[in-house]
Amino acid sequence: MIICSAHSSMIELTESRIDEALPKIENGLRKYCWIQDNIHKCDVSRSRLFQNAFNRFYRVRRDGRWQHQFYKLMETGKASGITFPQALKALLQRTSRVEASFASKLVATIDPNMPVIDKFVLGNFGLHLPHYNSPNRERRCIDVYDRLCNNYGVLIKSAEGLLVCEKFLTRFPWAQITDIKKIDLVLWQIRDGKA
Repeated sequence: MIICSAHSSMIELTESRIDEALPKIENGLRKYCWIQDNIHKCDVSRSRLFQNAFNRFYRVRRDGRWQHQFYKLMETGKASGITFPQALKALLQRTSRVEASFASKLVATIDPNMPVIDKFVLGNFGLHLPHYNSPNRERRCIDVYDRLCNNYGVLIKSAEGLLVCEKFLTRFPWAQITDIKKIDLVLWQIRDGKA
């Protein structure tokens, strides 16, 4: 067991839990690899092929206006880079919504060394996003993201994180993805919050 932060619960990431998660990953992994292979080959603000693949993988169920703003921001971010706070603020300005999960997905697609906010992964770290009407929600989402980044930093260097990466590479030697994404894909399959 490792403790990821003073404010998070412990993660018990056993070899059997990892082995149980890995067979469930391949279909999503192939979709993820396609997205990462194609993000810099097209204008994502115009490519319906890219948008449809991204929407399916990340379960985007927002209307066309929202998607137009999101993919324009992603295309701009490809050229200049974008941090999580910048993406969160830009989405708020463009859509009038604090979109922590989608801001993280945008950032992590551009920089695959960054984590994605997902309720299953957050649960495995003992974290959760503030409620929709929480005061200072934007700032609190940034705090959760910072804690998630720190927790991943600890996990990646731990024996458990190294084991995930080793087993992932053995099972999917063709997948050229970052260690953080290998761990993310495993954690996403561990959904009972008792990682």
